[in-house]
Amino acid sequence: MRAALCLCLWSLCVMADELPKTLRLDLQRPVDPRLAKIESGDFGSGEVHVARAAVEVRALSGKLKPGDQLVLAGTAWKDARFTFEGRGTAEEPIIIRPEKPGSVSFTGESAVTFHGEHLIVHDLAFQGVTVSKNNEVLFRVGNGEAKPANHCLFNRLRFENCGSTNPADWPKLHLWLMSMRGRGNTVSNSTFSGFKHIGQMLGAAELPKDGLQQLHVLNNRFLDRPKIDDQNGYEIIQIGWSGSRAAATGSLIQGNIFERCDGENELITLKASDIVVRKNRFIASQGVLCLRTARRVFVQDNLFDGQGRENTGGVRLQGDGHVLIGNIFRNLKKPKDYYAWPISLMAADVETYGETDALGGYGRSHDILITRNRFEHCEKRIAVGIYARKEYPLLPENIVVRENVFAGMGDGSAFNYIAPDPIGELPKELHESKNTFEP
Repeated sequence: MRAALCLCLWSLCVMADELPKTLRLDLQRPVDPRLAKIESGDFGSGEVHVARAAVEVRALSGKLKPGDQLVLAGTAWKDARFTFEGRGTAEEPIIIRPEKPGSVSFTGESAVTFHGEHLIVHDLAFQGVTVSKNNEVLFRVGNGEAKPANHCLFNRLRFENCGSTNPADWPKLHLWLMSMRGRGNTVSNSTFSGFKHIGQMLGAAELPKDGLQQLHVLNNRFLDRPKIDDQNGYEIIQIGWSGSRAAATGSLIQGNIFERCDGENELITLKASDIVVRKNRFIASQGVLCLRTARRVFVQDNLFDGQGRENTGGVRLQGDGHVLIGNIFRNLKKPKDYYAWPISLMAADVETYGETDALGGYGRSHDILITRNRFEHCEKRIAVGIYARKEYPLLPENIVVRENVFAGMGDGSAFNYIAPDPIGELPKELHESKNTFEP
């Protein structure tokens, strides 16, 4: 029992809209102000360098000055592979864009890498790009650990139907549409669609060695990710990885649409801490937002709408200090297992984890606030202590569920699965109040 932490959570959450001070919302950075500027078509007045082929891009790498523009001429960039380094400033970024809006399409076996500081890459398409080897990345941000990309903006990119044309390759050849390494970067207003390979649409597993990641994933659309098989590794977004513990990031996932994303149980897997997931829409997607190795994640004002499809879920939690507030869970139907319930809290094998703690498979779910959410016509509600067994004996503690609305789901408790507890302590850790049940 964590008496001190429990007392802290209870005292800070007397009112439903008061948030625990353990949340590190102060680690968030403002939305990059250059996003509005680039969206308005303002590219500045710096010197323009025109490239008509990958060899010309490589020749310009490392040579542009702050405020300069790299303009890609022509339309079809087939089999174009290049690495570009640039170092702009916050006030005078280096801009990479097409000569004409929407004109540049990478095809064939293209792959690009950007690294440096204060780059803006705008309005490029990757359409039907093919791969023939394992562990490919189509759009690499950061060129290895020694050459990250920091404070860069990637806006209006389009990834459509990229990968091998041979279905036998999809479960064998790992492919990332976009991978991120660095600090303070933004991916915005982009489309990721028709992806079938094992690997992530957007992977940000490698956290910075110094400073916060502070990755912003804003107003993108992820759609049509079919289920290929039962392997792990078909996520839409991954932040952090289990080997880096639950390191603080200050990252933000906001305003995105996830539609018909069925790759695996975990649509988004968060293996890092201090992340805000806000105002996203999960539509008819067979999977969940998974707080896999995470602490202090703030999940606010998202819509999880299964549209009646089977095995559509909401949020799966491990770790501590999470807050779920203002979310809508709608028409989530027929989960094949506990993973796909609207909300599920897992059993664990370690008490907690953090930047310096020993790693285990799962950290105990504890000190979690679930408030002011709305559940509409879902077949399940909240499951607590899922997959408890000898290897995972630690059940959730201090779970506060208050002022939620359950509509069209009958009366009773917010919890409709509670793991068997031989010592009978688990029910005492579940605190329900002021929830309402509508017809």
